[in-house]
Amino acid sequence: MRALVTGGSGHIGAAITARLAAGGYTVAIADLAEPAPEVAGLADRYVAADVTSEQGAREAVQVAAGAGHLDVLVNCLGVSPKKNGRKRPLGEIALEEWERVFAVNVTACFLTMREAMPRLRPHANASIVNVVSAVAKLGAAGPDGATYGPAHPSGAHYCASKAALANLTVSAARELAQHGVRCNGVAPGYIGSGMGGTTDATVETRLLGQVPLSRSGTADEVAAVVGFLVSPDASYLTGEIIDVDGGWVPD
Repeated sequence: MRALVTGGSGHIGAAITARLAAGGYTVAIADLAEPAPEVAGLADRYVAADVTSEQGAREAVQVAAGAGHLDVLVNCLGVSPKKNGRKRPLGEIALEEWERVFAVNVTACFLTMREAMPRLRPHANASIVNVVSAVAKLGAAGPDGATYGPAHPSGAHYCASKAALANLTVSAARELAQHGVRCNGVAPGYIGSGMGGTTDATVETRLLGQVPLSRSGTADEVAAVVGFLVSPDASYLTGEIIDVDGGWVPD
């Protein structure tokens, strides 16, 4: 079984890579950042590709699938620019930064899915999982000190990009179902590593006060849901986005 994890060098990506490797997958990581030695030891291949480009996405899929098919694609790459550990105000978001966030968080996922489709179709239980975010449904926080709305450090560009990815996930699920390919998402809340680890302490305290389980999540908890979604146990699930957020966003 072959899997491709984009953004596999990050904290959540590394946990997903470990989960898939433990499940018997031959895993390829596509990332511009070189994986740490312990992560590299879990993956069978590492592709230093910029998957925001058509060429990079094509190269990543080709390396992961080899001469055969691809069983699983997990899009885990993401970028969330901060300002001193807090959200960047809407009026301070430069167009260049806006475009970069959408390129990484949305366009790259579209490109890898498009390139992977022919490799996924011939195989039973082929699956795509996109790592979205709980803030896709929350939107950005209000100004510093505001008592309304959620408290979190993600800017409007990150929130909007993850909302777009959630919609793309559902659209792809409906189109790919006829080919037997499932497409789902996992929406992490506040994970105490990676991007979450750069949050201002005051914002973090307010955020965790909104979480019923009163703690941050772990990368392994996100990876466990990804492992379920790609397994035969989830064979009747497609077009779903599962929140892993400690109850932060009620459904």
